[in-house]
Amino acid sequence: MIVDPLEVNLMAQRVDLDAMIPREDFGVMEESFALDLMSDFPIRHLAKDAPVLRILRKPDFQRETNHWTPEQLVTFIESFLDNEVIPSLILWKAPSYIFVIDGGHRLSALRAWMENDYGDKHISRGFYKKDISNKQIAVAERTRRLVESRVGRFTDLTAQVDVRDASPVILRRGQVAVTRALPLQWIQGNASAAETSFFKINSQGTPLDDTETLLIKNRRKPIAIGARAIVRAGSGHKYWSGFKREMVEQIEEITGQLYEDVFKPEADDPVKTLELPLGGSVSPVDSLALLIEFLDIAGTRVQGGKSIAAYDDDSTGEQTVAVLKNSYQVLNRISGNSPGSLGLHPAVYFYNERGKYSRFLFLGMIAVIQDKIRNNNSQWFRDFTDARARLETFLVSNKSVIGMLLQNLAKGHRVIKIRDLIEFLVSELKNPVNNVTIEAGIAKLGLSGRILDVKITQTSPTITNETKTEIFLRQAIPRALICPICGGALDPKKSLTYDHVERVRDGGSGDVGNVQLAHPYCNTGYKN
Repeated sequence: MIVDPLEVNLMAQRVDLDAMIPREDFGVMEESFALDLMSDFPIRHLAKDAPVLRILRKPDFQRETNHWTPEQLVTFIESFLDNEVIPSLILWKAPSYIFVIDGGHRLSALRAWMENDYGDKHISRGFYKKDISNKQIAVAERTRRLVESRVGRFTDLTAQVDVRDASPVILRRGQVAVTRALPLQWIQGNASAAETSFFKINSQGTPLDDTETLLIKNRRKPIAIGARAIVRAGSGHKYWSGFKREMVEQIEEITGQLYEDVFKPEADDPVKTLELPLGGSVSPVDSLALLIEFLDIAGTRVQGGKSIAAYDDDSTGEQTVAVLKNSYQVLNRISGNSPGSLGLHPAVYFYNERGKYSRFLFLGMIAVIQDKIRNNNSQWFRDFTDARARLETFLVSNKSVIGMLLQNLAKGHRVIKIRDLIEFLVSELKNPVNNVTIEAGIAKLGLSGRILDVKITQTSPTITNETKTEIFLRQAIPRALICPICGGALDPKKSLTYDHVERVRDGGSGDVGNVQLAHPYCNTGYKN
C-alpha cells in the first residue's frame, strides 16, 4: 500500500490564537493619519484592561491566527524572555483602531501566555460561543504543558521579579517579562497603502497559502463569507455582521447546521467507530479549502458550479444566503433524514482503507448530485439505488487503487474524474447482469497502464494508529447495518428511517415485526 500524499495532513497540530486580537472591517478605514505614535510595544499593552488592547485589531482580511505549533509558540516566548532578536511589529493607525499588519501571531502568543488561554479558556470560549473542537482542546492542553515545563506561567513568573531566592533564570525572565518592549514600525498612508504593505510582507517569510490568498482577495464574495461562517458554525469573527439582522440570522442558522452535518462527529485517531464526519478534519486550516470547493460546486445551479471569483461582492447578504441554501439542498441528498437523502455512509464513500479522508471523493459525489438536481433528474436517484449495493462493494474493494489513481491526475481534474467515475459505475451496475472491473474504472478516469497495488510491509512490532484504523475499518465496514431495500450501508447516526415492510395503505401495522431500518430515500422515494 502506498501512502497517498494527497491525503496526508500537512498541517501538524496548530495552536488556535484567533480569539486573542479581534478583527475589524478594514475597507472603511480610509482616512490618513499624521503619526506621532509610540515607538515600541511593551507587553503591558496586552493586559486585559490596557487601553491599547481595547483598540487593537487585526484587519478583516488577515489569515486566521492558527499557524503556529506548540513548539513554535513556546520557542517564541523563550526568545522574548531571553532578549533574543524579534522582528518588528508593523502597525497602521486608523481613526478608531490600531491595526496589526504584521506580528499578529507574536502578539497573540504573548497574550495567550498572559491569559493562560491557548484556544480553550475564557477568551476563546466567548469568541467561539463555547463550541471548541476536541482537537483544539487537546492542542491547547499540550501547549500549556509545554509552556509550563519550559517557561512557566506568566502570573507565576512575574510574581517572582523581586524574590531574592528565586533562581537567576526565573528572576531574569520575570523582570524581562514586565520591562521588555517589542520593536515597532508604523505604516504611513491610508488603508490602501496598508493593505498593499500586508501583501508585500506576506509574500516573504511564511507566505500566504493559496486558500488564504483566495479568501483575502475575495473576502466580500458570498463563498468566502459562507466558508468562514461554516468553519466555525457561525461563531468567531462575524464577517457577515454588517448585513441586516434577517440575513445575519439566516446565515448563522444555515451555517450552524452545515457545520454540524459536515464536521460532526469528530473522528478519533485511531478510528474506533464508523461514525465519521462527511468533511474530514474540523481544523479551520484544512476545512476552509474543502468548503470553498464545496460551495463553488453546490452553491449555484450553473452547470459545473461557479467559482468564488465569478461572484460580485455581497453587500446585502442575499447572495450568501442563496449560496448556502443551494449547498444545503445538495448536502441533504447525500446525508441527513430529509425524504430525499441517500444517507451515504462516509466510511464507504469518502475515506480510504486507512481511514484517511479524501475530499476529492466527497466533492466528486457533490458534483454528481448538483448536476442531477439542476437537471431535475429524479430517475438517476432510482438508478443509483438499483446499483448501490454493487457500487459500494466496488468502492470498498478498490479504495487503495482509486487513491493511487488520484495521484496520477492533475489536481484540477480530480473532482471531475471522480464525478465521471461515479456516473459510469451507476450506469453499469444498475443492471444486475453487468460487471465492472477496476480496469474499466481506470479507463473511465482517462488513465491507462497496469494495476500495481504495492503494499508496505511493516517490520516494527509497534502497532501504529494507522494500522489500528485499517484493521478496524476492514472488520467493521462489512458488519455495518444494511438497508434491506437497496443493500447499501446505513449510517444510523446521520440518516435513518423506520420503514413499514407492508405499507400502511396496504394494511401494514407498526408492530416490530413489520418495521425495518432503511435509508430515507429508499423508504420515501424509491419504494413509494
